[in-house]
Amino acid sequence: MNLNILYLTPSVPYPPHSGGQLRSWHFLRYPAGKGKVTLVAIGNPVRLDPQVPELKKFCVRILFADPEKFKVFQSRTQKLIPLQSWLLDDVVDDEILRQIEQARPEEYDLIVIRCAEMAYHFLMNRRLMGLLSKTMVDMDDIDTIFLERELRGMEMSYKKLTAYWHFFCLKHYYRKLKPVRACFVAAEKDRDHLMRNRINTNVFVVPNTYEANGRILNSTSNSPEILFCGTLSYPPNQDSLFYFCNRIFPTIREAIPEVNLTVIGKNATEEINHLGDQAGITVAGYVPSVDPYYEKTSIVVVPLLNGAGTRIKILEAMAFQRPVVSTSIGAEGLEVTDGKDILIADEPTEFAQKCIELLKSPDKRRSLVSNAYRLVKEKYDLPALYQAMDKIFETIMNGGFKNA
Repeated sequence: MNLNILYLTPSVPYPPHSGGQLRSWHFLRYPAGKGKVTLVAIGNPVRLDPQVPELKKFCVRILFADPEKFKVFQSRTQKLIPLQSWLLDDVVDDEILRQIEQARPEEYDLIVIRCAEMAYHFLMNRRLMGLLSKTMVDMDDIDTIFLERELRGMEMSYKKLTAYWHFFCLKHYYRKLKPVRACFVAAEKDRDHLMRNRINTNVFVVPNTYEANGRILNSTSNSPEILFCGTLSYPPNQDSLFYFCNRIFPTIREAIPEVNLTVIGKNATEEINHLGDQAGITVAGYVPSVDPYYEKTSIVVVPLLNGAGTRIKILEAMAFQRPVVSTSIGAEGLEVTDGKDILIADEPTEFAQKCIELLKSPDKRRSLVSNAYRLVKEKYDLPALYQAMDKIFETIMNGGFKNA
């Protein structure tokens, strides 16, 4: 198999400092073994120049689209576009289209696009629409699910009406994905959603993965340390962090006064940084390596109240052999079992009690991490992604797709 593949991502996949970047990085490395890959990514070419040598190990050509140069024109253009959700703002840009056209997409055997939003120009540009039959789109986060959940919890207001409009616009946009050759999702629930809403009939589950090898820490930490990690500009992460700090952490601190919470992740807002003013909370923000933070922590919390897809942060914690306490939404889409390889709680008091239970019980922590590490190795290590992709590429080479 020696395919010529065009790969588009909304951010440069290396270094993989977020869940989305990690999935992009794995998606890049796989097709590189099947042929020649050209990468088109959004980013500043000067700032990203240090990453080029690593990317060139897998790409024969790299093109960066830098929308910063076109902000004024972009803002004028967007006002003329009907039915556009704000989630598309970062990709509706003439510079991105120019770089796509410079790559000459018509010359490729396959076009792989990370994120439905990044497919915008192929869905809207008449010349590129003709290439949808060889285009595959990865939808590990389905934003209509996220918006629908957000709407349920909002009181009627101008903000809710605006959210309804974005939800409607995004549903309209997703319907344009019907002609693409295939869609990828991270979990069966998302596949069911796309099929049920007739967004696409060729939908394949390609699980989120995390390389477990070499991630085992020396021992289970016995210090009363809690870790929260995630991209801190992502609204569901922000909501979950404030929820944990305001409604859960005080109960834990009352039971274990010496407990500490450390928050790591890029793009912390000023409001999040102010959480560090509270006793027992440290906001470290972006860190070049997460290893030291997992080394010292006893438990990892994922108190998500919203969002979509599956959480790579849970797989990461399990690979580092640290026990996880999560909400049902945080753990959805993963083949986890409450009480066996994770603890799940949806009410603040219950969540706090499960954290306290783990902090006080080294034996319980050891039992959870043993089962969790085994689960990651069997279901979510990198070979799981490669096996899923192998089946898809085999089907491509055999001339088409068959609905499961």
